[in-house]
Amino acid sequence: MLIFLLLLMLIDKDFKSLEYKLIPCKHVTINARRIVGVTKMSKREQQRQQRRQNIIGIAKDLFLEKGVQNIQMQDVATAAGIGIATLFRYFPKKEYLMIAATNAITEEMAKEVGKIVEQEITAYEKIEKILEYYMGIAKDPQLRLAKYFESFDLYEKIAEESPEQYAEYLSARNKLANFLFTVAEQGKKDTSLRSDVDLDLFIMTMVQNFSIFTYKSSLTKHDTNLSTLLSADKQLLLMKDVFLRYIQP
Repeated sequence: MLIFLLLLMLIDKDFKSLEYKLIPCKHVTINARRIVGVTKMSKREQQRQQRRQNIIGIAKDLFLEKGVQNIQMQDVATAAGIGIATLFRYFPKKEYLMIAATNAITEEMAKEVGKIVEQEITAYEKIEKILEYYMGIAKDPQLRLAKYFESFDLYEKIAEESPEQYAEYLSARNKLANFLFTVAEQGKKDTSLRSDVDLDLFIMTMVQNFSIFTYKSSLTKHDTNLSTLLSADKQLLLMKDVFLRYIQP
């Protein structure tokens, strides 16, 4: 499940030191034309990135509004005002475009969680607000994000085929994980959370499972006799209460 990956995994990064040898020289000739050429390439690359982000934003909106299965690459190209060949130069497969759209959604979610983490409140209150944030997303009458992430299950394994998309994929989920570790670290200092549990492990596990259940419960259909008893709102409130009670000092 995508949310599991977005909120749980730690990304181990290997940093290799790079050695640079400075070779002294008496005279350095600067080619002005080359400098201009570099500047032009930089602007060209900037324009390319802007177009890419525009395509991703349009695709994301289309996927959310109409469903991934109902959108073809030609639909995205038409909405973006570009030719289908141009679209395929940026994204050779629809799956790559969906992954890029997912990364954009994850970045937006990380930004919102980051805003909560930056607030001057206790770690306990931050966890409460993060859980409420996910509950709020699930209240969308059209269940757009829930349906989107359900569709992504079919595509997530393809992420590794595209190094560029996969790097963004890892970066986005790592960013979310780091926010949660920041809250755990604060909880150790402000004593608003229990000190006799592994806060890093607990908070990651708690948010991971809560986020998964948030989307799953909103899509689950029950028998008429159970629909009221097992409504998504009631179940989420119960889970939130259990988690928060457990983590209180």
